[in-house]
Amino acid sequence: MNIRNIGKVLIALLLAVFAWPTLAQDAAPAQNVPEPEILVDSSVLDRAMSAIGEKYRESAEVQQELTRLADSASSTFEEFKRANDALESLLVLNAGFRKSISIQEDNIATLDESIASVEEVTRNIPLLMEKMLAAIEEFIELDYPFQLEERRARVEFARNAIDNPDVSIAEKFRQVLVMYQNETAYGRTIETYDDTIEIEGVARDVSIVRIGRVALIYQTTDRQETRAWDNRGREWVELPPGEYRTAVQNAIRVAAQLDAPRVIELPVLAPEIAQ
Repeated sequence: MNIRNIGKVLIALLLAVFAWPTLAQDAAPAQNVPEPEILVDSSVLDRAMSAIGEKYRESAEVQQELTRLADSASSTFEEFKRANDALESLLVLNAGFRKSISIQEDNIATLDESIASVEEVTRNIPLLMEKMLAAIEEFIELDYPFQLEERRARVEFARNAIDNPDVSIAEKFRQVLVMYQNETAYGRTIETYDDTIEIEGVARDVSIVRIGRVALIYQTTDRQETRAWDNRGREWVELPPGEYRTAVQNAIRVAAQLDAPRVIELPVLAPEIAQ
């Protein structure tokens, strides 16, 4: 029997006790019979009320405990949901990491193959650089004789870098490539500079104009002599002064950026058929 049923029984008993005198009076006969005296012990009522109060207090404590347990269960469930969501996020992140690791492992395998061939490449690079230096050095000597000191110094600098054990292979190869790039650039540029050259045993101060690698012409400072370089004959050929003096002067001024570019007629050797 639960606490509510117990409380109902005790209340019914109390009502019966208090209602008994009235019922007895109504049921008595009309004769002059003395009414029975009913004595009620108040301590019993006190104990009953005390028991009812105790039961209600216990019920309240139980209800509070149930409420606390329900709140705790709800909080635990929320924590479980958060932990489950975090777990799903970690699983997705872990899958991404696994994919990245797989790609990195493939890259490592590729790098290992490349590293395996580095030794062979490293052995061949010095020989390749020596051949490149020898080829460009020979080319400079067979090319138009412009800026020879500067170009020869560039070759010597690259050769010293190759012979220097403190210079890395990459830096050595870079120096050779830079030298090739500079030589290639001469074929698509024009320039003018002053120089002293020896003609028939006589040193002369001249202004030289270079048009790519198709024309190299000088004119003396007094403008009385104009010559062009014949690369086939490896000599300076004098030009008719009345025909090219003004044209060469104009070419020098254009190369020095003193005049705007213009069409100038200059002696140019016909190209040869490549062998």
